Amino acid sequence: MKKITDESLMTDYLRDESRKAGNVEEVLFPESEEDVLDLLRREPRLLLTTQGSRTGVTAGCVPYGGAVISMERMNRIIKFTEERGSGEPGAEPVCTAVVQPGLALQVFREELFKRNLFFTPDPTETSASIGGMISCNSSGARSYRYGAVRRHVRSIRVALRNGEMLKLTRGVEKARGLDFSLKTESGSEISGRLPDVKMPDVSKHTAGYYIRPDMDMIDLFIGSEGTLGVITEAELDLYRAPGNTWGCVAFFEKEEQALSFVEAVRAADADGIMLQTEAIEYFDRDTLDLIRADQREGTVLQESKTVPAGKCAVYIEHISEDRSELERTYEAVKEMVKDAGGSPEDSWVAVGIVQFEKLKEFRHAAPVCVNHRIAEIRKEYPEITKLGTDMSVPDGKLREIMSVYRDGLRSGAFRSAVFGHIGNNHLHVNIIPRDMDEYSRGKEMYTGWAEKIAEMGGSVSAEHGIGKLKKWLLSELYTPEQLDEMRSIKKLFDPNELLDRGNVFE
Repeated sequence: MKKITDESLMTDYLRDESRKAGNVEEVLFPESEEDVLDLLRREPRLLLTTQGSRTGVTAGCVPYGGAVISMERMNRIIKFTEERGSGEPGAEPVCTAVVQPGLALQVFREELFKRNLFFTPDPTETSASIGGMISCNSSGARSYRYGAVRRHVRSIRVALRNGEMLKLTRGVEKARGLDFSLKTESGSEISGRLPDVKMPDVSKHTAGYYIRPDMDMIDLFIGSEGTLGVITEAELDLYRAPGNTWGCVAFFEKEEQALSFVEAVRAADADGIMLQTEAIEYFDRDTLDLIRADQREGTVLQESKTVPAGKCAVYIEHISEDRSELERTYEAVKEMVKDAGGSPEDSWVAVGIVQFEKLKEFRHAAPVCVNHRIAEIRKEYPEITKLGTDMSVPDGKLREIMSVYRDGLRSGAFRSAVFGHIGNNHLHVNIIPRDMDEYSRGKEMYTGWAEKIAEMGGSVSAEHGIGKLKKWLLSELYTPEQLDEMRSIKKLFDPNELLDRGNVFE
């Protein structure tokens, strides 16, 4: 197994997109499950941090000593299973693919395109690894229709810290109430009791372990941020690729108009008067200002239309085999844009894969522009990390939480960018601090927001996970006793807490 110990070569493996940096003695590059097991058995006391593509924003793969296990060489598609079922997106999958955890989403998509297949999870960063996506139960724009990664993982193989191997298959290993018992491939038994906690009433949640009575035990490991074991293989559900794609970016003068449009689209989905919407994304005026400024400098959207000034925007997406259905949906959306106070003529519309990819570039530009500014600020204040919310609220609470966000940003006179998955009541509120005082005040305000969101029945982390940077937020969801019970689950699988230490728990 290849490894590097030269400090100059390890620099990239000390950080992720949070801009937080750590330290490590060596970086190891397994190429197979056997390599991973050999390492775990040979080094029973070594502190290990698992890494995929390092696209996370909560420092989950930032090492605090010991060694890094980089999965970037475990990047193969092992096999596709025999086709079956209808394969219609959102219905029964047509087949599955068995993949290694270091496989990049974009590489996976390229192979699926050749086979006319479709993997529904759609995180903004397409260089994300499959293992990383499973680790934090990633979701993205299409989770509005299809849900997060958890829903599309059929089975996983997990190497435990003691060198034992677990295979978990959906529908097979299930808890009885809160009690569970799992058998490793060698026949060892791991039994325990899940904490008695109430999960947030939202469609997107990755804050602590996923726990429900009678649950599929595979779901305990999905979203566990590498704290329970090392995923060495995953089987993923695939669907038949859609025949036609249509997308639209509708611009509005006021945020109130954008919210009305979002509500109209969701109501139309519920009433079945048009095609089910794949994604509903929001970009506020400050976000568009950042994108437009970087567009003028030539760093983003060089081949796109100029982003308009003084506007906010909503992005929606639809797919169908039937082009006439898309046309009917297009006409319905035009009326909704007009009724909300926007102009259908000023909207950006994409029909077909080439134009559609340009709209996706627009979507991706928002976090790129925010990350660019945080990187500039860190040159003077290196202690600053990305300060962005990842909280979601139940249906019916969207306008209330938007009001809470706006009041806080206004009272603190913060520079900000608000964008994200508004269809799931899940927005990323990014504060761009000018100095350490604003950073500290922003973090304090986030804690207050988390308290309000927990009272609403929401989640303090919808898709990014807790990692090493957001642990303080968990106390808004769970009591100290409940967190201790969660930690006891980690100790059951990793008694000395040597896997991804610092993630989720202090």
